[in-house]
Amino acid sequence: MRRKLVRILMPLFMAAVLLAGCQKAPETADDDEILRAKGSSDDAVEAIVNEEEGIDADRAKEKETSKSGEAVSAVLGADGNRMRIEAEIPVVPEELSTLTMQMDSRLDGEALRDFLDPQGEVKDYTEQLLAEEEAERQRVAEIDEKLGEGSSIVEIPGVGDGSCLALTDGNRKAVLWGKTSGSYMDVSLKEKCLAAAKDAAQELDVKEENEGDASFSLQDAKTLLVQKLSVLGVGDIYLSEAYFYETDGLIFYELQFAPVVDGIPIACSFGYQDASRVYPNGYAWVSAEGVAEISLWNCLMEQVSAAEKEKILSFDKVQKLLETYLKDGSLQCVEDVPFSTAELVYGVELKDGKLEFSPVWSVHMDLGEYVEYAGQTGSSDPVWNIYMDAVTGELVEVQ
Repeated sequence: MRRKLVRILMPLFMAAVLLAGCQKAPETADDDEILRAKGSSDDAVEAIVNEEEGIDADRAKEKETSKSGEAVSAVLGADGNRMRIEAEIPVVPEELSTLTMQMDSRLDGEALRDFLDPQGEVKDYTEQLLAEEEAERQRVAEIDEKLGEGSSIVEIPGVGDGSCLALTDGNRKAVLWGKTSGSYMDVSLKEKCLAAAKDAAQELDVKEENEGDASFSLQDAKTLLVQKLSVLGVGDIYLSEAYFYETDGLIFYELQFAPVVDGIPIACSFGYQDASRVYPNGYAWVSAEGVAEISLWNCLMEQVSAAEKEKILSFDKVQKLLETYLKDGSLQCVEDVPFSTAELVYGVELKDGKLEFSPVWSVHMDLGEYVEYAGQTGSSDPVWNIYMDAVTGELVEVQ
């Protein structure tokens, strides 16, 4: 059963804290600034990336007019190292740019007030909030000192300017951190949702818009949330997880999401998170009565530049590349659990104080199915999550 609301006690104030001789030298391949000998797999990858794709006219027309993509059912690899793909492949652009993003300098007090959508007199409580944050830091530091261990405070990386602005009307609260992150809470509505959350949640399929309750569906909740977020410049979101609650007539959804930029979702973080990485993501509680809570981390961004567009690898080529990586042992997979999602997303890297969004193919299992498999077999070695550079075909990250 799903964990019981791990963020249920998350504070509103969004503190950016979380508890060879003369022989000719071989050609080299540069992966993440680590030089290694270039082998046959590198040549194979390069050949696949550069090969011309043969596609008949009817199939080309079908792909051009399709809006839902195509279903792929395939088993790749051989012997004891296989992966099974059972996924709907979305239609993707033929070309995309790598984007450079920074904090959204357009966000100010007026934008935050609109986000608050006050129902009464608005007050600035920034100083109070910062004092509460500092007191919490001191409390944690004292506990760490008593335990005789190092600091348990981990600073979340980002690109904000360190500023803070907090507004309230007495019931609703809205905070803007560094012009990249923020939060919102309707205190009275949040309390009603907390009471309803005592019952177990129903996990929903985020790919099905009509999940949840017919009177207020998952899609309705998403629409209401996007309407709220649009005030801060977030015009669309990608749902990574969704949970449904219904108690005593109150319906609400717990949503985890990432922003969508120019129609492409930002890669979601699954499982382990590297504390040195930036993961733009958000969390919200949404009911038919309104939005109860929103938390945003590095979601509020402004585009600085866009590199020249580059050709995106088709999923046919992605499958050939996966075969190559299975063959050379770069990927160790099992056939028992399918890779049920394959999509084009933006991978995020923190560079020179800005965020770089690069197109990558994301191919992964359902995390719940993988965890169940690992529990039954006692093995967590097989790969379940793959990020592949959508231009070069290189493996970016494997979990």
